[in-house]
Amino acid sequence: MSKIIPRGVVNVMRTFNDLAIDLYGITCTIYVPTNLTALEPDDIYTSPADITYKGHYNQLVWIEWYAKDLYRLRKLGIFSEHEAPITAWFKLMPEVTIGSYFKIESRFIPEKYDTDEFEIVDVVLKNTYDNEIYRRYKIAPRRAK
Repeated sequence: MSKIIPRGVVNVMRTFNDLAIDLYGITCTIYVPTNLTALEPDDIYTSPADITYKGHYNQLVWIEWYAKDLYRLRKLGIFSEHEAPITAWFKLMPEVTIGSYFKIESRFIPEKYDTDEFEIVDVVLKNTYDNEIYRRYKIAPRRAK
């Protein structure tokens, strides 16, 4: 643990993340894969139907549909050419991983997307030394498998 920021301060800042999601988030269902490590040895031969998911219902997500500040995105390691990426924030629990996806109501989705399922494709860590406080995710519309 770092001595720069005490553990108590980190924990308080983490609760601010959950508070912000409580205030601004929209209801969703998160599906987290449960058997990725078991499928890893046969990675070439697995299909998307082999992955099992655990559903977490009535969770909250805050989605930034159009991240406009390209300088800030490049600083975070997100590079986009033709379309600005979609980013999302979740509460700290349940733990969301790459390969997870979530489903939201269609009334919250801009018209250019024809799906209500979005997949987590990357984790964006910001200002992290050894105490992760905020975790942001890059998401993409989930493809029909």
